Amino acid sequence: MVDPNLVSGAVWVLCGLAILGLGSLIAFRGRVELHANYDESVDPAHVARWAGGSALLMGLLVVAYGVREMRYGFQPQLLAGLVVALLVLSYLSKLFAGGFGAGE
Repeated sequence: MVDPNLVSGAVWVLCGLAILGLGSLIAFRGRVELHANYDESVDPAHVARWAGGSALLMGLLVVAYGVREMRYGFQPQLLAGLVVALLVLSYLSKLFAGGFGAGE
């Protein structure tokens, strides 16, 4: 029988890799139109830097959580921390895609 922590951790790692893939397209290739909240009046370089960077950070956190769960098992406190971190970073990413912090 397969350990449920391995299955759950592998799912988290796969989801994190998907987030990293989209984040890298936004951050490194400048595909800012992939962001759902992208405002076309905002400088694409600003959105690529900040919204793409926050997406990359979200992906890294999810992959790290998945690897940690596969190695040490499930802990609800860490999952709660991950969810809070993802919510905050998602909100910041939406702000950056809308032009927050862009020099006018």
